[in-house]
Amino acid sequence: MQPGPIPRGVRILERIACMEMGDPIEGVESALPPDALGVESTNRQRTAAATKPRECNSCHRRINPAGFAFEHYDAMGAWRAEDNGQPVDASGSLRLPGAEELTFADGVEFAHKLAASRRVRDCYALHWTRYALGSHLERNAPGLEPIQKRFRENDSVKELLVSIATSDLFRTRSAGVGSESGP
Repeated sequence: MQPGPIPRGVRILERIACMEMGDPIEGVESALPPDALGVESTNRQRTAAATKPRECNSCHRRINPAGFAFEHYDAMGAWRAEDNGQPVDASGSLRLPGAEELTFADGVEFAHKLAASRRVRDCYALHWTRYALGSHLERNAPGLEPIQKRFRENDSVKELLVSIATSDLFRTRSAGVGSESGP
């Protein structure tokens, strides 16, 4: 069974980079490459070909690189150096909102670049703040920026939690907090 670069990419972008990808085009599932043993191309090549049309590319120019970064891992997470007799290509380049360009050779390097990304750090702080509040919080909620800024400056989870607990957001539980539960 081949890895799923599209679901992997969407999951990374939505949960780790706080990017809203939206719903796929109706009926797109039928265009995805089949999980077949008798093909000559790699999983990456088949996925790239299936998502090449203009109507797909607007989203897949971001989704695919994030998912392809982990092509060295099969559907069960086991390492693989080859795909269909060819070397696995897990390299890529991804532009995050805010003009951050992440270029990587594989999933490990991609993970390191994500960890250093301002957007990903802000997303991480947002998830912790949502968890602490027990409510949904919009990405641009008033009072969130000082928490994110402090985390970017000191890179300490402990200090992040202190920032959240001492913030007006936490103490008053207002200003952009909705009723939806969970991070």
